[in-house]
Amino acid sequence: MAATRADVARLAGVSPSTVTYVLTGKRATSARTRQRVRAAVDELGYHPNRHASVLAARSARNVGVLLRMQRPSIDGNDLGYVSGLRECLEAEGIRVFMPMVRPGSTCEDLRALVRSQTLDAAVLMDVAPDDERERLLRREDVPVALIGTSGAPWSTGVDADFEQMVDTAVAHLAGLGHGRVLYLARRIDKDQANAYRAQTEAMGLVARRRGVEVLIRPVPDNAVSGAAVLTGGRLPRGCTAVVSNNPIALEGLLAAAWSHGIDVPGRLSVVALGLTVPRDPEGGLVSEVSVDRAAMGREAAALLLGLLADPGAAARRLTMSSFLTDRASTAPAQRGGLGALGSTPAA
Repeated sequence: MAATRADVARLAGVSPSTVTYVLTGKRATSARTRQRVRAAVDELGYHPNRHASVLAARSARNVGVLLRMQRPSIDGNDLGYVSGLRECLEAEGIRVFMPMVRPGSTCEDLRALVRSQTLDAAVLMDVAPDDERERLLRREDVPVALIGTSGAPWSTGVDADFEQMVDTAVAHLAGLGHGRVLYLARRIDKDQANAYRAQTEAMGLVARRRGVEVLIRPVPDNAVSGAAVLTGGRLPRGCTAVVSNNPIALEGLLAAAWSHGIDVPGRLSVVALGLTVPRDPEGGLVSEVSVDRAAMGREAAALLLGLLADPGAAARRLTMSSFLTDRASTAPAQRGGLGALGSTPAA
């Protein structure tokens, strides 16, 4: 395996950032330090990659926004984050692009992007615990900021406060008298992104705290699975409201409700988590609890610029609160509303 900047730093007895300063001349260093670093470079045969020359030029020219290829498409929710990134980075003369990597060849494709001098820095989305993309880019000395959480101690990034997000949704429905709520969730055994695990874990905590019975129903990301949840025009176990982080399944459930003549919000209240989802053929949208996506993109861009300015800077992890955008898809629970007909109480 080729020597890395960290290897040079260990042999020279200095920090990785000091190695960068010696190689780029970005900051003054002592003659003795420069001698130790250069001796370590020679001994290890270290060859700085393109990122070292980018730092020497005091700017990154190309920042890739990296999604996972586990979802059927890139949607407007993703583009909200990207618009914030572009607003901040393009003002600094940095181009933002969205390279696609293959599900079974993620590391291979990323390595090719770096070594072909296409990628100078990266912002990762759909971040998984111990994300392999972050580890690879770190080994390649590519600055990385996360929109999400990997759990790595060196990670710099910004994420939503998921417990606060879920609590905002559940508290809103509880305040309208909904005591039984269906949580139409993404299947966390199929999707690696940490956000969906965090939302599901938060749902259990919040439900107990708020005294609301929540039926957690993970389903695949397709409309048929969502529609199948509505059986005979009723939700299971007497639920009168739905919270969902699965937009495609939620669209299927809403389509089924519409075909049964079920009024939203008269007989069914719906809240989406972090997603903009249509609710009817006329273009109405579901009420949504989410962060300001563009603002989160700008925060991630600012964190990345900080890493470019000081590669040795300490890791920073920020969280952002969510807010309810009320689009009139919720209403007070009705006695005899959807799910109350012939339903069985939740255990």
